Amino acid sequence: MLRQRTTSLTLPRVLGLALLVAAALPVGLAACAGNGAVPPPEVTPRSLVVESFPAEAAEESPPGPPIEGMTNAIVDATVRPARLTVTMWGTPGCMPYPVSVTWYDPWTVHVTTAPSDETRCAPDHLAVSQVVVLPVDHPADEVRTVRVDDASVAFAFRQ
Repeated sequence: MLRQRTTSLTLPRVLGLALLVAAALPVGLAACAGNGAVPPPEVTPRSLVVESFPAEAAEESPPGPPIEGMTNAIVDATVRPARLTVTMWGTPGCMPYPVSVTWYDPWTVHVTTAPSDETRCAPDHLAVSQVVVLPVDHPADEVRTVRVDDASVAFAFRQ
């Protein structure tokens, strides 16, 4: 004949089990954190923009404001260090902004942008110029191509 055995949970057993779990939980969490299981906090890329203004107010000739939805650039080698003005369309406060400017080769400047984290965007859609300083790895007067987020853009050169 089979007998069924039951175990009753008494208050001392429940308290002992609770203490065991309470002691093991911080150790387990620390082990997960030490092994990279907890993702690092998100870092917002830093803007490289030294000046920003509506494209209509800029004295940019050529190319002036780009066609809506397009991007253009002006390399200004008359100043040291040389500056690059990138003009693109967007809403004030929500424009993508340059976070990296590098030389792709001696003739090509590559700009990488990041989306704005602003949540209160204006309803206006306009061309905004953002100025960044060019890296001094190569002479700015040799620029033949400007790329913004891997797309070649129309550009003008000022010497």
